[in-house]
Amino acid sequence: MIHYTLSHLEAAASLWEAVLDLRDHPAAEPDALVRALAIRKSFEAIGTCAMRIIVVGWIDAVDAAWYRNQETCPFCFDWSFVKQWVIDTIDWSDPDNPAIRIDASGTDMTDNVTTAAQAGAKSAGPAGPQITRHDHVALLARVRAALERPDSLDAAARAALIGVIGASESGLRVCALPWPIDVHLGIIEHRHGINFYAGLNRDVLVAEMAEYAREWWKEIGDRRDPNTLPDDEVMAAYFDDHPSESYSTEILRLLPLPAVRSVSSIESGAYCVLSTAHLTVQTAGLLDKWACWPPSDRPIDIAASVYGWFVPTRPLPDNRRAQIPDDLQEIIAFGRDRGFQFLLLDCDADRAADLPVHDW
Repeated sequence: MIHYTLSHLEAAASLWEAVLDLRDHPAAEPDALVRALAIRKSFEAIGTCAMRIIVVGWIDAVDAAWYRNQETCPFCFDWSFVKQWVIDTIDWSDPDNPAIRIDASGTDMTDNVTTAAQAGAKSAGPAGPQITRHDHVALLARVRAALERPDSLDAAARAALIGVIGASESGLRVCALPWPIDVHLGIIEHRHGINFYAGLNRDVLVAEMAEYAREWWKEIGDRRDPNTLPDDEVMAAYFDDHPSESYSTEILRLLPLPAVRSVSSIESGAYCVLSTAHLTVQTAGLLDKWACWPPSDRPIDIAASVYGWFVPTRPLPDNRRAQIPDDLQEIIAFGRDRGFQFLLLDCDADRAADLPVHDW
């Protein structure tokens, strides 16, 4: 059984009002008059009952368009947006089949609805290739194969793989959501208001919504114990029998944030903060001394801070690494193994359990 929420009913009513208004009260302009005649022909060809069914079929499309545009649209949903959506989106050329307009590429036109508030908006540039979870898994498989058989890659293939790994690393660092994910959403409308639910798969979502139905099970007069019934059966029984409550679900795809082109060339990195207690007093003295030297003379390119030093974790040539005390090398390896490009050694920072501590 299909469950319609109050928002579905509002969208259906608004669509029907918009169609009737465009048919019976067109603006005094040629396009509006032509549209009104086309709508009248559709009513005459298929009848009012069939037209209502067709219009109800546009609910999801107009709701999706409103969801995308509501932040920039200065008009209300029912009086202005829906009517403009019908004008921009519905093709009345076939009286027997008024439908959402399809562009030359075969894509429906619901994404191209233009409201007065958007008329001057700049369109986004073309999106780059989108990395998927499957792509990342495939990359890990390539890396594993290269580690298992290091002689199988020549220098060019190895360099190409390192480049792909670096690009993936950068993407994961700048975006908490590196690839699209589908979030399952649900709402329950009841006399006290609306409950919202979300889950990363359908089973999780249904389980959460079924708990609501079990909590209010007595309202439907069903003598069965809802705790002994599967979640889907609980949902079906409760909302089929309840006189005034309804639910709906949908899937929302979350997309990664697009890369900011203007800063794509800016180098960035990650650092961790560690206590200077992981250094010996002798090494701390060396860092103080090196920070005063010209950069070209330092065995490691450090920078002094108010309470310590910034230290890079990148590997050093053998001749320079030989000048680095063991305790500092251990800290650098600690940071590099955990994906940090820099360490901030600070006297007030926390101590890491995996590193030795020197009291001074």
